[in-house]
Amino acid sequence: MSTQLSNANDEEGGEASKSTIIGPLNFTKDSSTDPPTSLVDERTVPCMFCSNTYDFHTPDNGSDQCLAHLYLVHRLVVADVKEIACLPSYCYYWKEKFAHEPVEKYCSSMLLNQLPDGTSSPNEKYFLLSDVEPLDYELRQRLRREKLELVLTRHQFERTDRNFNRGCLYCRDYRAETRPEFVSHLYTKHFLLLGKPEHLVFVDELIEIVQDKLNRLICLFCEKLFKDRPTLKEHMRKKGHKRINPDNHYYDRFFLVNYRLKQKPEYVPIAKRKEESRVFASDSDSDSDWSDWNGEEQTTTCLFCTHAEANVGTLKRHMMHIRKCIACGEQCPDYESLCKHLAELDHFRLDKEAGAWDQPEYFFPTYEDDQFLCHLEEVDNERDELSQEEGSIVISESVTASINLDAESLSLENFKL
Repeated sequence: MSTQLSNANDEEGGEASKSTIIGPLNFTKDSSTDPPTSLVDERTVPCMFCSNTYDFHTPDNGSDQCLAHLYLVHRLVVADVKEIACLPSYCYYWKEKFAHEPVEKYCSSMLLNQLPDGTSSPNEKYFLLSDVEPLDYELRQRLRREKLELVLTRHQFERTDRNFNRGCLYCRDYRAETRPEFVSHLYTKHFLLLGKPEHLVFVDELIEIVQDKLNRLICLFCEKLFKDRPTLKEHMRKKGHKRINPDNHYYDRFFLVNYRLKQKPEYVPIAKRKEESRVFASDSDSDSDWSDWNGEEQTTTCLFCTHAEANVGTLKRHMMHIRKCIACGEQCPDYESLCKHLAELDHFRLDKEAGAWDQPEYFFPTYEDDQFLCHLEEVDNERDELSQEEGSIVISESVTASINLDAESLSLENFKL
């Protein structure tokens, strides 16, 4: 009887019950205040052709394994993978396309004489999926825009959200209200460098990865496994490994700079490029474009006296008539006598013992801005050209060093002209 009554009441007040009964209260956060971290599910990314799935958040079964599977099993190569803003969304899209249409419609085909494993085999067919296909190009551009918008929205949220409330990875008495405070605390108190807070995005996932590695006793930088936590801490401290390895591309998605749009260089017509290059072109080797350069004439001082000349050739001819030995200081009456003296006593060079000249005072020019030193390289070049013309191979000593020692050892008071 009670069952029939309840059924009757349900039939009579069915419409009223539908309008008056309310569901359970929901206190979950509004989705608008917590923006998503990805465009699609990146934990179960499907293969474009088969039922295999990949977790793009793990290095062991992520994007590299997915791309290798596409090449080895399905003989498909995706061009410019690094330029794809969201590879999971890219895979989802083409999986749906290839399920209803043939691969040849969107991919370029090529014939190679080897199998994917390198074994020789004639006329093996492969496919290339690139932005040459208009549909692929539009997809890449759309994913780039959508991914950038998502990243910027997420970054702004993480910078201002004060409901973070997470404990430190090391100390138990600290809890941060914001993600920037948390990252800054890790560096200032524990010297763990994850990056500048203003440059990071998807901080929650990054912290989870870091905490998981530390819990498994794995070094963040070199990823070596250690037997206990004290050994790991000592290793990271001594080796400077309390930071993320910048060469590990697994962490690229956590840095905002990796999402910037790469603009193609502006095309410059060939005619304009030739016109611009003509401005710097010279019709001859005489440096005609520098003809209006009016600098002050520099003079070079003689090694033996105070005589100075603007022309180095004139100065050399002047020094030829000094006729004084550079080793012992003997004055000779003529040039032939000087040559004979140098040859007989082997005074062409200074003392072979370097100890007398290996002093700090000889490491610097005798005169400030000595113009004579500017012409030492010309002496080397002249001797090299002469030896090449004679067809002989000469292994010369340091002429520049020898001339420096000769010049620095001579002072004005030692010569009586």
